[in-house]
Amino acid sequence: MNCIHCDRPAHSVCRFCGRAVCREHIQTLPHIEALYQNEKGVQTALVVADAVYCGLCHPKEDPVELPQLK
Repeated sequence: MNCIHCDRPAHSVCRFCGRAVCREHIQTLPHIEALYQNEKGVQTALVVADAVYCGLCHPKEDPVELPQLK
C-alpha cells in the first residue's frame, strides 16, 4: 500500500477511514475504543489518545443515528 498523500510506501492506516499513510504524513486523534456505564450510572470510555489519523477524513464529533439497524 502507498500513502494517500505522497504515493510512497505506507507504514500505517487511518483508524477512522482505513486510508494508508507514511511516517511523514501520520497525524493523531483520540479514538474511543469502548463505552461503559459504571455502577453509579456514569458513562465512561476507554480512549486511545493518539490513534493514527490520515488528516483527510472527517470523523464525526457526535453520535450518528442508524435507524436501519433495528
